[in-house]
Amino acid sequence: MSWKVVAALREILARERGASVKDWGGKTPIALVFANTYHAGMSNLGFQAVYGLFNAESDVVCERVFLPDRNLADEYARSGSPLLSLESQRPLIEFEIVAFSLSHENDYPGLVRLLRLARIPARRQDRSESHPLIMAGGVTMRLNPEPLADFLDLVLIGDGEIIIPFFLRTWREVRSKLPLPKKERLLHLARNVPGAYAPAYYEAALDREGRLISFQPTRSDLPAVVSPARAQPLPPPALTSIILTPQTEFAQTRLVEVGRGCPRGCRFCLAGFVYRPPRFHPAEAVIEALGPPGSQPERVGLVSPAVADHPQLEEIIRGLTDQGRQVTVSSLRLESLTPTLAQALTAGRLKSAAIAPEAGSERLRTFINKDLTQEQIFEGVRLLAEADIRRIKLYFMIGLPTETQADVEAVVELVKKVKDRLKRSFKGRRLLPELTLSVAGFTPKPFTPFQRTPMLETGEMKRRAKILQNRVRGLQGVRVHFDLPKWAYLQTLLSRGDRRVSLLIEALDRLEGNLTKALKEVPFNPDFFVTRSLDQDPLLPWSFIDHGFSPGFLDQEMDRAAAGRTTPPCRPETCRLCGICPPGEDVL
Repeated sequence: MSWKVVAALREILARERGASVKDWGGKTPIALVFANTYHAGMSNLGFQAVYGLFNAESDVVCERVFLPDRNLADEYARSGSPLLSLESQRPLIEFEIVAFSLSHENDYPGLVRLLRLARIPARRQDRSESHPLIMAGGVTMRLNPEPLADFLDLVLIGDGEIIIPFFLRTWREVRSKLPLPKKERLLHLARNVPGAYAPAYYEAALDREGRLISFQPTRSDLPAVVSPARAQPLPPPALTSIILTPQTEFAQTRLVEVGRGCPRGCRFCLAGFVYRPPRFHPAEAVIEALGPPGSQPERVGLVSPAVADHPQLEEIIRGLTDQGRQVTVSSLRLESLTPTLAQALTAGRLKSAAIAPEAGSERLRTFINKDLTQEQIFEGVRLLAEADIRRIKLYFMIGLPTETQADVEAVVELVKKVKDRLKRSFKGRRLLPELTLSVAGFTPKPFTPFQRTPMLETGEMKRRAKILQNRVRGLQGVRVHFDLPKWAYLQTLLSRGDRRVSLLIEALDRLEGNLTKALKEVPFNPDFFVTRSLDQDPLLPWSFIDHGFSPGFLDQEMDRAAAGRTTPPCRPETCRLCGICPPGEDVL
């Protein structure tokens, strides 16, 4: 074991506030692993929340493990030290359970690398009875766990507040009967934990073209369909950051979840579908979850896919600012922005804001169900500038279904009009905010209406990005950031692939992330999953997961898009369109 690695981990721990360091005696040791760096993992509220849920149990010791940064990775390689946990600096292989929290598909190669560094065989079939249970949860596991299925013993699909207590209760039953063979332990968990999926006990069949035609459990006592565990309503308290550290995207900021899911139902966005129905914490639950303010001013970040749709957002912001806290928000919806809300943000000393028009033309915004007019965009940006917001980030996508070159050029025209409206509104009375365009390639996601839509080929994506870049160049006070099309391609492949894609994940680890070389190595055509329409596929790799939609609902959304029709926001108290909320049930 390298003492330099130990010293580096202890130094990180010393800079934190709120970490849980427990004695291992008589407890179940669980390693909570983020398949990316410490900076990325500790910026993730979901990861911190799961850490808190595990450590809330007196008979559990949960410690964190991250992908080493370059300096630490070099020391691991030089010393040959096994991968260590942060809290007690113990080897990962000594834990009973290794639980991966997965929020981004492009982190999947990090999972294989972490297991390799821990000296744990990545593939399930190569592990023995003595190895830890390897499992995963998180948003990407709600969508399609199949690219990782050959690496995982167990997948937990659903909300942590529900699934973690069930898992721990069932694990205690398993643990009390040790030594129980791993096969029996897995089967007991898969049968008794809601949202649990044991990939080893499911088999897929493909036709001659490689399309999925059958996916069934190999045992009659396992479900053919897995339903995610759903917390309905969200239980108090609201989830908050457990640990504060300067080494995050939100340095020394307490994050608090104000809601889960989004009522808007943008047809490309997973948050509006896999987290249905949208659920919000009451204002008092959000404020109480943060506890009394300390002696020093505290910065609080409100987190949700739809912060501005919270019915009590102004009350939350006022309550926190009255306590002397500075408030930031993860994103804003222009159609929900009012002068009163803008004033509340000013009182919270917010200096930057992110908004998402997504498309430049109104036609394309209607197609994706982004029911946002130019006038709403202009007025919303004006209100933000009036509130002295100094930096405004606008999110756009290129490569959306039915997009034309005119739609791409419309992004630039929209930005020009925004700048012109700001100049005319303030006429030199104040410094105009800096605008940053963040442009990403469209990636079709499972369980969205666009799940069967092909992704645009990367060459054409680059061409459209170049058009946008050339048109924006020269606009004063406007910056542009483009995501690389090749990473959008990889994200789509990992989102829509089946178990064959595990070979690519291993190749990416072995080739240190060289995507071009990895794609050439695999014995299948990656375009089969990425740039091909899935309209004729009888089954999709994720069809065994049932989020509760009525049969045909997602296809009906595609029909509405083609007809140029929008779908109203999800209102659980009155709407039964998607089929998730049972008739007559009070779901709020």
